[in-house]
Amino acid sequence: MCNKTYIIAEIGPNHNGSFFLAQKIIKKLKNSGVNAIKFQLANPDLVYSDDAFLAKYQKHSGVSSIKEMSIKNQLTKEQHLKLSILCKKYKIDYLCSAFDLDSLNFLIKRVKVPIIKIPSGEITSIDILEKISKIKKKIILSTGMSKIDDIKAALKILNRNFKKEITLLHCVSSYPASNNNLNLNLIKKIEKIFNLPVGYSDHSLGPRACLAAVASGAKVIEKHVTLSRNLKGPDHKSSMKIEDFKNLIKEIRNLEIMMGKSMKDISNSEKEIQKVARKSIVSTIDLKKGTILKKKHLIYKRPGIGISPMLIKKIIGKKIIINLKKNKLIKMNYLK
Repeated sequence: MCNKTYIIAEIGPNHNGSFFLAQKIIKKLKNSGVNAIKFQLANPDLVYSDDAFLAKYQKHSGVSSIKEMSIKNQLTKEQHLKLSILCKKYKIDYLCSAFDLDSLNFLIKRVKVPIIKIPSGEITSIDILEKISKIKKKIILSTGMSKIDDIKAALKILNRNFKKEITLLHCVSSYPASNNNLNLNLIKKIEKIFNLPVGYSDHSLGPRACLAAVASGAKVIEKHVTLSRNLKGPDHKSSMKIEDFKNLIKEIRNLEIMMGKSMKDISNSEKEIQKVARKSIVSTIDLKKGTILKKKHLIYKRPGIGISPMLIKKIIGKKIIINLKKNKLIKMNYLK
């Protein structure tokens, strides 16, 4: 990952099972400055039992079961491989969340994803976590629907064989997530608890939560994107249109410039103002050569190009070696 915020465009199922639409989304994002484009891969037979059911937000998708919805919105493995090649052509990382071991193995061995992204729903899938624990790759772990103990348990498994390079994503798994549930203060808290980089996976509407997350120290931003929020499918309504997403990337980069560095320093532009706005030690009367300076001889006035008022104790008791008019700056080379 880079020093700047690592920005992920989450496509998820927003290609609606169309390879053509998936390619179109990538091409529309190619010059956006996005760092990664992420998809999802699952074998519905390995993910869903006969008792699986649709979430409330998925019930408007026009299908009778969640397995049917998943089948309808899947791309083939070979199509995912082709999408990864297309992303590579545009110098964008191809990422993909796996929801079963078969899909995970394909992404690692065939696609060779640069980062393993573990979705929130798989944080308790011990088979997937144990498989990833044996692999030397960067990991992004989403923490939606999780308590601190859930995150601790997952990290313990992931680090079982050797310590991994892991980024945690604060996430609220509601579609869309309401502002009063976002709890962006958790970004700093999670970072403090786990001493790991923390990012934010956003399911709220609009750009504000992502910008606030970056200002709170998020190292990764993941945002669902779509060609149109009017398309049929489970995630379109809670996704951001691509043009708006491009503007969000620009806003994040501008915000990074505003955030600057964490070391308190004086900018070059401030140095010019400092000369004008700060005060220096100035004579209160005409001073004759040989005068021993006393406090009554000195006052503080602008500009700030002379001796700082903070050095007054070092000036009192010094002898002035020139004749100096009233209301003039006192300089070190005037003193002995």
